[in-house]
This record gives sequence, C-alpha cells and structure tokens, in this order.
Amino acid sequence: MVFSHFFCTFATNFNLNMVDLSQLHIEGEPQECFEIRNKIVTTFSDLIFQEEGHRYTLNGKELISVTRIAHDYRQPFDEIAQSEAYAAKNGETPEYWRKQWHYNSFRATTTGTLVHAFGESLGWLRNGHPELITEECLCKYHKETESLVPTRHKENAVIKFMNDLPSSYHLILNEARVYSGLNEDKDKNPPTQFCGTFDLLYWYDGDGDPSKQGLIIMDYKTNSKLENSYARNFGKMCLPPFQEMYDEDLSSYTIQLSAYQIPLEDIGLRVLGRKVIWLKDDETYEKFDLPDITGILRKTI
Repeated sequence: MVFSHFFCTFATNFNLNMVDLSQLHIEGEPQECFEIRNKIVTTFSDLIFQEEGHRYTLNGKELISVTRIAHDYRQPFDEIAQSEAYAAKNGETPEYWRKQWHYNSFRATTTGTLVHAFGESLGWLRNGHPELITEECLCKYHKETESLVPTRHKENAVIKFMNDLPSSYHLILNEARVYSGLNEDKDKNPPTQFCGTFDLLYWYDGDGDPSKQGLIIMDYKTNSKLENSYARNFGKMCLPPFQEMYDEDLSSYTIQLSAYQIPLEDIGLRVLGRKVIWLKDDETYEKFDLPDITGILRKTI
C-alpha cells in the first residue's frame, strides 16, 4: 500500500510537471517517429486547453473546436418538441424524458472520458512510458505484471484493438492537439481558424516501401451506435455542403478527422488515412475508414 501511494504520487507529478513529449523516445522506433513527434508538439505547443468549459486559446484568442464545427452541420434538435412527442407516445411528462436524456448523456460522456483515459494510458504503457499513465488510471496499474487492469467492457475492447495493431504501426502521440492556419499558402487555410485534440496518431512505416509511409489519424468512439437507421431510411441529411452525408454521428466524425488532418498537412506531414475505432459493450471493436474531405473543409470552415 505504501509503494502504491508512492507510485501514484510520483507518476502524477512526473506526468504533469516533467515530461517533454517533444523529446520523448520510444525504444526501437524509427527516427522519423521521433522527428514527427517533436515537430507536432513543438509547433502546436502554444495552444492552451482549459478543461472547464472545454475552451481552447491561442495567444489569448479563443478558437472554435473541431467538435463544435462538426456539430454545427447536423440538423438542429428541438428538445422541447421531441420530448413532448415522446411523452405523448410513451407516457410520463416531457420534463421526465428530458431529465432522462440529460442523465443518459452525462453517463455516456463520463464513461467515454474514462475509457479514453484508459486507451491513452495503455498506449503509453505498452510503448515503455508508464510515467504517462493518466491520473484517472493510476489505480489500475498492476506493477507486478506492468499492465493496466480493465474495469469496463469497452476497456477490454481497447486492449483487443492494441493487440491487433500491426508491427508496421508506430505510436507518435496520444491526445494530439493541433490548430489550423499555418499553411504558407494562405489561400489554402480554411476561412475560420479552428483547433482540436484527437486520440491517436500512428506512423505507418510502409512495410519496407518508403513511398507508402505516412500518418494514420484515429479516434476512439464509445457511442451506442454510429449510424442512424432513421436518417438512413428517411433521407435525413446533414446541412450543406455535407447534404450528401446522413445526419448521424459517423458523418460528424468524418468531418472531425478530416479537419484534424489539415493542420498536420499544413506543416508538411503526409496523412494516409483516418479511422474511427468503435469500442463496444461486448468487448469487441470495429474500425471505420473515413473518406478524405479536406478539400471541402478548406473552403467551408
């Protein structure tokens, strides 16, 4: 118990105060990985994130987040009207159903946050950096086996995903924070400067073919579903210019991951793909390869 307390205190302080990710090395990684990590962390180090209010600031200016941008292209949800219709069909009062929805939303968000912390911590741990285990996950660290103990079904899904990662994939960063507006060709910068944080960035080494090397952007998702059967059956679509995409979470994530790609490309990095890793309650996961819509976003956002 004494050791456990010491480890938690040490790891927390180390994580918060001493780790310079720009100088972090992962044993056995190609030199390109260190150089890419250094470039990203150094370039975007002036972006400040405040947990309260989920606010990003750059040189004192508040930037709009990628999450907010993606949400703005979804059809508006009239909570009052929907709760009244739901109550008329299912009983109880509209206020009852709104309260239930808010509770379920909070529960889902909280679960997602904890599972994301597990994924971040496991990624660093498996790459030789236990000092980067998040504060939320320190109590799950099992010293004897140098492992994290999963306590949720979706955390077991994270483990399976990481077990399946090919050796040609090399971790660059967990929780990569970026912002737009750095392209030397000013005409290629989106009209509105935006920012955000994505879960995973890996470098694919090309399996021996340098021409195939590049970055893969990935995000964990813990939603109960990504596709919306109502939207697909009745043709409910996102707002222009994404009116050919269904009004569903998968479309929001398509916008998000392409938006994250833009800042990386703008500092000269090659992005090969964008993947959503859907973590399920049955302890499995599913990968969705998302299309590249950066061309539209550069003209729209």
